[in-house]
Amino acid sequence: MFSLKASLKCLIILCMLHLCVRNIQGQVNPAALAKMIRYFNDNVQPKTKIGTDAQYAIAISVPQDLCTNEQSHIENVFSREEAQYVKDLITEGRTCVLCSASQNVIATRPNVVTDEHSEHILLFPRGNSPLDTLLKNTDQNNCVVFYSYNSPCVKKCIKSADNIFPGLENWENVRKGGMNVFVFGKLWKDAKKEIANDFLMINKLVPLYRCMSTNVMECQNCVNGNTANPFCLPENKSILLYFQEMLLSMIELYLS
Repeated sequence: MFSLKASLKCLIILCMLHLCVRNIQGQVNPAALAKMIRYFNDNVQPKTKIGTDAQYAIAISVPQDLCTNEQSHIENVFSREEAQYVKDLITEGRTCVLCSASQNVIATRPNVVTDEHSEHILLFPRGNSPLDTLLKNTDQNNCVVFYSYNSPCVKKCIKSADNIFPGLENWENVRKGGMNVFVFGKLWKDAKKEIANDFLMINKLVPLYRCMSTNVMECQNCVNGNTANPFCLPENKSILLYFQEMLLSMIELYLS
């Protein structure tokens, strides 16, 4: 009797371990994600007229291995030539909808005429957006990465009628159970500590990461449990530094 109970206990533990390992294997690897975002920075990132990095958004569908294995190579599914073509297209103010030979990428810059943000352009209209087009062309087992150079701005992307939440909800509904990740790099100029609550809301729909680089690109999940990760939040800055950054952002926007 004891032997039977012990055997059952061991079987249950093994099953639990198997499920845990499978779950871990199905998670995005921050190091693999960092490698992908570095590739975008080096090959797709558009510039303003004064040579600084410009806001843009890009989404790509790739085999899961590119999101979980640091040794994988994105060039195999999105070549440097394709990346250059996408960069040239969005620099001209056009939107890429499956414009690469691999037909696995959408990308855009903000619309300077309508003031529509790049994230919104890719996510709307729901059901017929560039992202919907990408998802219809995507294997359910793929990993879909949506990257925005700047974090979603609170006033336009989160707190107004143009907020991106319905678009993110649509994405999650189309790919329930799929590997999806929303990534941003730089914090938008008006971001304050209160944005933590908005990041929690985004993360409930799609896992939210921040990737930023000094000498080495680093990515971290923006939410740990029910708490926002300080890595993704603005630091306390002096008033002078805040206005300097705001002025520079206004100049870059004007010249972009």
